[in-house]
This record gives sequence, C-alpha cells and structure tokens, in this order.
Amino acid sequence: MVFGGQLLGRLRRTRLFGEVVRFMMVGGIATAVAFVLFNGLVHGFFMGAGPMNGQPIPAYIIANTVGMLISYELSRRWTFRHRVSDHPDGGFTAYVVINAVTMLLPVACLYLTRSVFGWDSAIADNLSANVVGVLLGQIARFFLFRRFVFGRPIRYTQVYGSVEEEAAALGAADGATLLVAPERRERVSGSTEQATHDRAG
Repeated sequence: MVFGGQLLGRLRRTRLFGEVVRFMMVGGIATAVAFVLFNGLVHGFFMGAGPMNGQPIPAYIIANTVGMLISYELSRRWTFRHRVSDHPDGGFTAYVVINAVTMLLPVACLYLTRSVFGWDSAIADNLSANVVGVLLGQIARFFLFRRFVFGRPIRYTQVYGSVEEEAAALGAADGATLLVAPERRERVSGSTEQATHDRAG
C-alpha cells in the first residue's frame, strides 16, 4: 500500500536517481571530448609534444570550455529535463560561473602535480586533472547546478496530470496495489493550465 505522500516521496527519489545517472552520462561525454582536446593540444595524442605542451593549464581550460558547452545543452535538454531555470537566459550564465569556479578543482590538482611534485608525464597530467580533479568537480557541479541553475522542479501534475494517474502507471509497471490519498488539484500557469483545468473540471 502506498499513500499519496509516500508515492510522491518515491517519485522524487526516482527522479533524483535518474538525474544522477543522466548527469554522470553527460559528464562522461563532456569529459571524453575535453580529454581528447587536452591530449591533442598538450601531448599530441601521445605521439609527441602538442602545440601547447608547455601550457597545460590554458590547454585544459580551452578543452573544458568546449566540454562545458556540450554539457550545458545535454543537461538542459536531458539531465534536468524535469526542472526549469528561473534565470532569463535559461541559466546559462549561472552554468558558466559554476563551471568556471569548479574548474579550479582539477586545475589545482594539475598545478600540484606539475609545479609542486614536478610530474609532467601524460599519465600524471591525466590522473590529476582528468580523474581526481574531474571527479571532485562533477560532484560539486551536480549539486550546484541542481540548486542554482535548474532550481525549480516541474510539478508532477504538470507532467503526469495527477498523483492518481501516476500511481496507476506505477502500479501497472510493478504489479503493486496502490492506494492514493485524494490530491487537491490546482491551476498552474503556462502551457499546462488548460489541461489541468480540464482535469479538475
């Protein structure tokens, strides 16, 4: 038996898990693009010195700027598709600021291995910047994006129509018997207003 509050809690957890998985996949794509560009610029794709071999930090910033643009589009259209931004520009400025700030984490790791320990091999560069640094940056970015860029979740009634309708869908999917407390329907603004009004009527 699942009542209305429990069902909503389950839906929120499911949505959060989906966001985490999609965010990791998007991060993987963006990181792969940045990885290829960085190693092309600095290490010549492991076939010799690249054009920016002596400038690993600027090369890292260039590569990850390209990755950031890819990440923004995929995050907006896929990762956080159930959340919207209250920013006039769709959250792009906040997204860039957060990326710039969190990019300091892998840059700091790269600076540490290059300038403090004197490790300048391709393996050392990639472990410090593209493994340890990226992992730390990804964790920070997920929570910052979710809070400050795509901060307003779309209401379930805007997506599914009502808790009862989603309960029926979940019940059909897993064979469970769901008892849902009646939900008070409210009008919502935007393109879903008329549909919600029709259901309430």
